[in-house]
Amino acid sequence: MRAENEGERLSTWSSEQLRLITKIAVLYHEEGMGQADISKKLNLSQARVSRYLKAAEGEGIVRTTVVQPFGIYVGLEKALEQKFKLQEVVVVENIEGASLVASLGSAAATYLETTLVASDHVGISSWSTTLLATVEAMRSRPRKVVNEVVQLIGGVGSPQAQIQASRLTSHLAELTSATPFYMAAPGVASSKEVKKAFLSDPAVRATIEAWGRVTTLLVGVGTFPASPLLAASGNALEKSEEQQLAKAGAVGEICLRYFNGEGNVMSPEIEERVISMDAKTMKQIPRRIGVAGGAKKLAAIRAAVEGGWINVLITDSEIARQLLEPPRQKRK
Repeated sequence: MRAENEGERLSTWSSEQLRLITKIAVLYHEEGMGQADISKKLNLSQARVSRYLKAAEGEGIVRTTVVQPFGIYVGLEKALEQKFKLQEVVVVENIEGASLVASLGSAAATYLETTLVASDHVGISSWSTTLLATVEAMRSRPRKVVNEVVQLIGGVGSPQAQIQASRLTSHLAELTSATPFYMAAPGVASSKEVKKAFLSDPAVRATIEAWGRVTTLLVGVGTFPASPLLAASGNALEKSEEQQLAKAGAVGEICLRYFNGEGNVMSPEIEERVISMDAKTMKQIPRRIGVAGGAKKLAAIRAAVEGGWINVLITDSEIARQLLEPPRQKRK
């Protein structure tokens, strides 16, 4: 039917008109002449030249194609957005090792710089190499870009890790001229009683109240078992807790809130000691940006997008391709 319609449209033009339309299209698109010059050359009105150029597109004489530069993956991004119903996907070239972290950080920094607005309240997780790279790659702005930057989880493990978590929040707030809110507590308390004591602190309560204002989540996607970086930080999971998570099928975590291979929220015993934004609150935040890549994180990233933990994904091209494929079944 479409071919018949196109034939009907073409039949409304005489062969001489079609020749002229084509000639104008060649002069404009291939030889780079402006409409005024074409008008003079062919002794036509500029209005007619413009009308014939539109006709050339309408009749399929001129067809526009987009050639994507190397390292640009708009097709992959669109496919992932449609498959997982994501707000946006940013895909970078797959590179090994530290270079991938830097590439992800640079892409995330650019994305944030172009999408953050002064009314945003940003919640940021801590102890993530990709988020460290993101904040390091961002440029300082002389005007207020974000309203608040809120730490979503206490420093995990060692005192050094806790300092790093606060520094990440502080640096992002400084770059965006935002008001910072710190979580003056460990990510994992030594007991339920210690957690309760921390939650009674006025500074901690103020940060928890700020969680309710967060409009944009900025998180890394952690694996299970924990990455070497997190383990080396003094991450305080007990052996029995790790065994419980493994038996229940944990594949990843965000702010130490664990999920299984389908992205379902888990409620392990460690939740009683974790001081971070809970999964229900996270999922209610309008924009949830996850920055993660690398083959070891495939299962965790897949579960995070399938479970709705994140709705904006910044990842690498290899992970993007594998996410479009059905997940491989584990051998029994």
